[in-house]
Amino acid sequence: MRAWWVGVVLTAGLVLWFGWGLAGMVSVGCDWGPKGCGVPEGGGKYFTAFMAAPWPLGIMIKAGLFRRDWRRTLSYPAGAVPGAAVALGMGTSPGHWIVASVLVLFGVLVPWLTWYNTDEAREVRRQERERRAQEERRERARVRRRERRRERRRSRSGAT
Repeated sequence: MRAWWVGVVLTAGLVLWFGWGLAGMVSVGCDWGPKGCGVPEGGGKYFTAFMAAPWPLGIMIKAGLFRRDWRRTLSYPAGAVPGAAVALGMGTSPGHWIVASVLVLFGVLVPWLTWYNTDEAREVRRQERERRAQEERRERARVRRRERRRERRRSRSGAT
Protein backbone atom coordinates (compact mmCIF):
# COMPACT_ATOMS: atom_id res chain seq x y z
CA MET A 1 0.00 0.00 0.00
CA ARG A 2 1.72 3.17 -1.20
CA ALA A 3 -0.37 5.65 0.75
CA TRP A 4 -0.13 3.85 4.09
CA TRP A 5 -0.49 7.15 5.89
CA VAL A 6 -4.13 7.27 4.75
CA GLY A 7 -4.78 4.09 6.72
CA VAL A 8 -2.94 5.51 9.72
CA VAL A 9 -4.99 8.71 9.71
CA LEU A 10 -8.18 6.73 9.14
CA THR A 11 -7.32 4.43 12.05
CA ALA A 12 -6.73 7.34 14.42
CA GLY A 13 -10.02 8.90 13.37
CA LEU A 14 -11.95 5.66 13.75
CA VAL A 15 -10.56 5.01 17.22
CA LEU A 16 -11.50 8.56 18.21
CA TRP A 17 -14.98 8.09 16.71
CA PHE A 18 -15.39 4.78 18.56
CA GLY A 19 -14.40 6.43 21.86
CA TRP A 20 -16.83 9.28 21.25
CA GLY A 21 -19.63 6.83 20.51
CA LEU A 22 -18.88 4.70 23.56
CA ALA A 23 -18.73 7.75 25.85
CA GLY A 24 -21.96 9.04 24.34
CA MET A 25 -23.69 5.75 25.02
CA VAL A 26 -22.56 5.98 28.64
CA SER A 27 -23.91 9.55 28.80
CA VAL A 28 -27.36 8.85 27.34
CA GLY A 29 -27.82 5.63 29.25
CA CYS A 30 -30.33 2.95 28.43
CA ASP A 31 -34.02 3.21 27.53
CA TRP A 32 -35.68 0.20 29.13
CA GLY A 33 -38.64 -1.24 27.27
CA PRO A 34 -40.51 -4.52 27.04
CA LYS A 35 -37.72 -6.00 24.85
CA GLY A 36 -34.94 -4.87 27.18
CA CYS A 37 -32.43 -2.07 26.87
CA GLY A 38 -32.76 0.17 23.85
CA VAL A 39 -31.13 3.29 22.47
CA PRO A 40 -32.89 6.39 23.87
CA GLU A 41 -33.86 9.40 21.78
CA GLY A 42 -30.79 11.30 20.64
CA GLY A 43 -28.50 8.33 21.18
CA GLY A 44 -28.57 6.96 17.63
CA LYS A 45 -25.43 8.82 16.54
CA TYR A 46 -23.49 7.36 19.46
CA PHE A 47 -24.81 3.88 18.77
CA THR A 48 -23.86 4.21 15.09
CA ALA A 49 -20.32 5.29 16.00
CA PHE A 50 -19.99 2.49 18.54
CA MET A 51 -21.18 -0.17 16.10
CA ALA A 52 -19.65 1.09 12.83
CA ALA A 53 -16.11 2.13 13.85
CA PRO A 54 -14.74 -1.35 14.69
CA TRP A 55 -15.54 -2.82 11.26
CA PRO A 56 -13.06 -0.77 9.20
CA LEU A 57 -10.45 -1.25 11.93
CA GLY A 58 -10.87 -5.01 11.69
CA ILE A 59 -10.68 -4.91 7.90
CA MET A 60 -7.44 -2.91 8.03
CA ILE A 61 -5.94 -5.40 10.46
CA LYS A 62 -7.00 -8.36 8.31
CA ALA A 63 -5.69 -6.64 5.16
CA GLY A 64 -2.27 -6.44 6.77
CA LEU A 65 -1.84 -2.70 7.10
CA PHE A 66 0.14 -3.24 10.30
CA ARG A 67 1.98 -6.45 9.42
CA ARG A 68 5.03 -4.95 7.76
CA ASP A 69 5.73 -2.11 10.15
CA TRP A 70 4.49 -2.03 13.74
CA ARG A 71 4.99 1.76 13.95
CA ARG A 72 1.84 2.25 11.92
CA THR A 73 -0.14 1.00 14.93
CA LEU A 74 0.87 4.16 16.77
CA SER A 75 -2.27 5.57 15.18
CA TYR A 76 -4.27 3.67 17.82
CA PRO A 77 -2.94 5.75 20.73
CA ALA A 78 -3.15 8.82 18.47
CA GLY A 79 -6.91 8.25 18.40
CA ALA A 80 -7.35 6.67 21.82
CA VAL A 81 -5.90 9.54 23.86
CA PRO A 82 -8.16 12.20 22.30
CA GLY A 83 -11.03 9.71 22.55
CA ALA A 84 -10.34 9.37 26.28
CA ALA A 85 -10.22 13.17 26.58
CA VAL A 86 -13.57 13.43 24.79
CA ALA A 87 -15.04 10.76 27.06
CA LEU A 88 -13.94 12.65 30.15
CA GLY A 89 -15.16 15.90 28.58
CA MET A 90 -18.64 14.38 28.26
CA GLY A 91 -18.77 13.53 31.95
CA THR A 92 -16.77 12.32 34.90
CA SER A 93 -18.97 9.49 36.06
CA PRO A 94 -17.38 6.11 36.79
CA GLY A 95 -18.65 4.91 33.40
CA HIS A 96 -16.80 7.72 31.62
CA TRP A 97 -13.64 6.95 33.56
CA ILE A 98 -13.94 3.29 32.58
CA VAL A 99 -14.37 4.25 28.91
CA ALA A 100 -11.33 6.55 29.08
CA SER A 101 -9.25 3.87 30.82
CA VAL A 102 -10.23 1.19 28.32
CA LEU A 103 -9.38 3.47 25.40
CA VAL A 104 -5.96 4.31 26.83
CA LEU A 105 -5.31 0.63 27.59
CA PHE A 106 -6.35 -0.25 24.04
CA GLY A 107 -4.07 2.47 22.70
CA VAL A 108 -1.13 1.06 24.65
CA LEU A 109 -1.71 -2.65 24.08
CA VAL A 110 -2.32 -2.67 20.32
CA PRO A 111 1.10 -1.20 19.33
CA TRP A 112 2.91 -3.20 22.00
CA LEU A 113 1.33 -6.50 20.97
CA THR A 114 1.90 -5.74 17.30
CA TRP A 115 5.56 -4.97 17.97
CA TYR A 116 5.86 -8.11 20.10
CA ASN A 117 4.55 -10.24 17.24
CA THR A 118 6.67 -8.82 14.41
CA ASP A 119 8.99 -11.17 12.58
CA GLU A 120 12.08 -9.34 13.88
CA ALA A 121 10.97 -9.59 17.51
CA ARG A 122 10.12 -13.27 17.10
CA GLU A 123 13.54 -13.90 15.56
CA VAL A 124 15.29 -12.14 18.46
CA ARG A 125 13.32 -14.22 20.98
CA ARG A 126 14.15 -17.42 19.07
CA GLN A 127 17.86 -16.54 19.05
CA GLU A 128 17.73 -15.78 22.76
CA ARG A 129 16.09 -19.16 23.46
CA GLU A 130 18.75 -20.93 21.40
CA ARG A 131 21.53 -19.06 23.23
CA ARG A 132 20.06 -20.00 26.62
CA ALA A 133 19.65 -23.63 25.57
CA GLN A 134 23.25 -23.72 24.37
CA GLU A 135 24.47 -22.26 27.67
CA GLU A 136 22.46 -24.84 29.58
CA ARG A 137 23.94 -27.67 27.48
CA ARG A 138 27.46 -26.33 28.13
CA GLU A 139 26.78 -26.11 31.85
CA ARG A 140 25.43 -29.68 31.94
CA ALA A 141 28.52 -30.87 30.04
CA ARG A 142 30.78 -29.07 32.55
CA VAL A 143 28.97 -30.71 35.45
CA ARG A 144 29.25 -34.15 33.80
CA ARG A 145 33.00 -33.66 33.20
CA ARG A 146 33.49 -32.52 36.80
CA GLU A 147 31.61 -35.58 38.08
CA ARG A 148 33.64 -37.91 35.88
CA ARG A 149 36.89 -36.39 37.18
CA ARG A 150 35.70 -36.86 40.78
CA GLU A 151 34.79 -40.47 40.06
CA ARG A 152 38.18 -41.11 38.51
CA ARG A 153 39.94 -39.52 41.51
CA ARG A 154 37.83 -41.60 43.89
CA SER A 155 38.49 -44.80 41.97
CA ARG A 156 42.24 -44.08 41.88
CA SER A 157 42.41 -43.26 45.56
CA GLY A 158 40.24 -46.26 46.47
CA ALA A 159 42.31 -48.63 44.34
CA THR A 160 45.54 -47.59 46.01
